[in-house]
Amino acid sequence: MEATAGRLCSAAFAVCLVVSACGRSPHPAVSKALLLPGDYRATLTLPGGELPFAFEVVEERGHKSVYVHNGAESIHATELDDRPGHFVLRFPGYENRIEASPDAGGYSGYAVMVRRGGREVRLPFRAVAGRHYRFSAEPVAKPADVAGRWAVTFTGKDGASAPAIAELEQQGAHVTGTVLDPTGDHRFLEGDVGEDGLSLSRFDGGMAFLYRAKLLADGTLAGGFWSGSWSEQRFVAHREEGASLSDPAVAAAENARDVPFAFSFPDLDGRTVAFPDARFKDKVVIVALGGSWCPNCHDEAAFLAPLYRELHGQGLEIVYLQFEYFGDFPSAVAANRRFVEEFGIDWPVLIAGVSDKDEATRKLPRLGKVFAFPTTLVLDRKGVLRNVHSGFSGPATGRYYEEYRQEFTGLVESLLAEHDRG
Repeated sequence: MEATAGRLCSAAFAVCLVVSACGRSPHPAVSKALLLPGDYRATLTLPGGELPFAFEVVEERGHKSVYVHNGAESIHATELDDRPGHFVLRFPGYENRIEASPDAGGYSGYAVMVRRGGREVRLPFRAVAGRHYRFSAEPVAKPADVAGRWAVTFTGKDGASAPAIAELEQQGAHVTGTVLDPTGDHRFLEGDVGEDGLSLSRFDGGMAFLYRAKLLADGTLAGGFWSGSWSEQRFVAHREEGASLSDPAVAAAENARDVPFAFSFPDLDGRTVAFPDARFKDKVVIVALGGSWCPNCHDEAAFLAPLYRELHGQGLEIVYLQFEYFGDFPSAVAANRRFVEEFGIDWPVLIAGVSDKDEATRKLPRLGKVFAFPTTLVLDRKGVLRNVHSGFSGPATGRYYEEYRQEFTGLVESLLAEHDRG
């Protein structure tokens, strides 16, 4: 009896100790923390080094969301699954996400980037609260001047080269800008000029870009460009105010002008939509080749949505031909439903194939060759191809975006007016 009583007393004492320890909580377990509101400096680890970006966690009406900052752009990500010990942040219109847990100094985990075939690539992620610098914690006193327009040549590991243009602005050591190439633009870049040269980065949920370059004695910039962990290119650049790019899609489409334009693909509900068809008869039709994975396609969707609302009643139709990372139809549909919801798309969205430019060329021989996603076509009311354009230069390109927006809108309005002129 005494032994039983002793065991009961010992058990009760142990329970008291546990309850007491829980009540005191002098050292809360890191694993129980939530993602706290505030400003963060985050990094992804790429083969070329750390890719930094900024994000801010806000709490409004009892719900947390995240603003991701690159240059002048802030991406508002509202799909945050924030649980004790772990959070998952999904990016608007993409299948990509960040998965991370608290550690002793902040948060660590991975940015999960969905690639062709649905393959997931994990880039190591780290975030620390209260830090507000990009690359250099202490700006250099007399930074080199890199502002201006640069003619750039990128060279891949296979030796193939491609032209581009860099537009850079600089205030002190802080640098913002973008890179334009025949496939579009590299969106909002931010970085600085430090002791190690020029560093620029971008992570907005769509792509992870890192640039590092030295300013050589002859005024040339030379360095490397990394896209995630899957692509590395070297580049050289020299200042050239008159630098320009040509669109190879124009000549390719002209060479294939005798091929009739036609397509037939399923929409997100599995119903076949074809061109030519009665729904497109006597309409001005914009046909955009792209994918939900494509950041420039996101910029184009944000541009086309208000244009469609304004001009649809006058005879404008838009149709998307989506070439997705997913080879299976249900996964491609799921990705595009997120894309459609993000931009309020009211026009047909068709699943045309996988994100391969050669496959797109085979399925749309009228183009001669597909060079980029997006590629945008404009057909007049008679179904004649009147314009083709590779890539999309979005808001990050400043005046180039405004010029394109005005030129493209003017073209569509003039084609709509042709009906009125008989």
